[in-house]
Amino acid sequence: MMRSLYIHIPFCERKCLYCSFAVTVGQRRRVDAYLDCLSQEARRYKGQSISSVYIGGGTPSFLNENQFKDLFRMIGENFRISPHAECTAEVNPESVDEAKAGLLRSLGVNRISLGVQSFNDRYLQYLGRNHNRQKAMDAYGIIRNAGFANVNADLMFSFPRQTSAEIRQDVEAIIRLESEHVSLYMLHLEENSRFYAEGIHLPGDHVQARHYRLVTHQLEMAGFIQYEISNFAKSGKESRHNLNYWEGGSYIGLGAGAHSYGNGKLSWNVARLPVYMARIQEKGSATEGFQSLDRDGQFKLAALIGLRMNQGVSPEKLEKHFGTSFKEQEQEKMDEFIRQGFLVIEEGYLKATMKGRLVLDELCAQLT
Repeated sequence: MMRSLYIHIPFCERKCLYCSFAVTVGQRRRVDAYLDCLSQEARRYKGQSISSVYIGGGTPSFLNENQFKDLFRMIGENFRISPHAECTAEVNPESVDEAKAGLLRSLGVNRISLGVQSFNDRYLQYLGRNHNRQKAMDAYGIIRNAGFANVNADLMFSFPRQTSAEIRQDVEAIIRLESEHVSLYMLHLEENSRFYAEGIHLPGDHVQARHYRLVTHQLEMAGFIQYEISNFAKSGKESRHNLNYWEGGSYIGLGAGAHSYGNGKLSWNVARLPVYMARIQEKGSATEGFQSLDRDGQFKLAALIGLRMNQGVSPEKLEKHFGTSFKEQEQEKMDEFIRQGFLVIEEGYLKATMKGRLVLDELCAQLT
């Protein structure tokens, strides 16, 4: 069975305003110990076949040359990576240079996700980012010059008091980069973040909905194809790693707070870094909890995750695969969502409309 591998690297140069989980530069000495823990955890899955690798978290590009080599040595020693695997590394503009980009390329990374977030220096400062507009553009050039032909750019929007004109300018700047993929994020208030503590007020739902429509329309007009609620790609450049997740595939998560799923079993690691490391060193596992899903649970999970995709889900195919279907009460709720215009059935596929995408999390919560 082929599956995806996600490795969480929670280290970053500076704890950003919207980040509730990070390790600062003053604790750089802990990186080596953390990589040792990842190696110990990986041994539990030794020999597993992997079709995609995603290295994310805080700022994986925070790692130095030797640490990156150790990380990829660990991956190679414990997993059977497909020769055609998609291998993505997240990088931030302030932590990538020619040497690091070249190193990632030589280690087998073939896709980069660049944390641009915004081209407006005022909002970058607001977020507490270490880069500015020019640094983001320079970083993109470095990545291209290193030979990467598959690049994602992250874009955050709907900041407090952000205008439609400012959003248009940011999207225009992203489009000019000519990346193969764009991932959208709205600012959310994590309970332990500085934004939450400072009582920041985000735009209301109707304003966020208007901003979302503006961004999606602008990207589609520029030739990007929306294939998931928050993700847009040029033809054939959809993230294979993320598609595996949204299509209900199996995945292995390594690191603090990472999740794994396979054969109907969902498990997750403890999120606090010191606790994660202590448990790995003592027991070789940092699993905090797990949930075993029966056929009904697997069917519902696949259906609800699949609704994030533009193509939607085929209830008929899911029923054949899992040998079950929506219960009467769930089907009644689904029919009501269709009548209200949140969902639609087209050519046998159940899909979220634009109206439904804006409140999909709420719709799914009502079905669980």
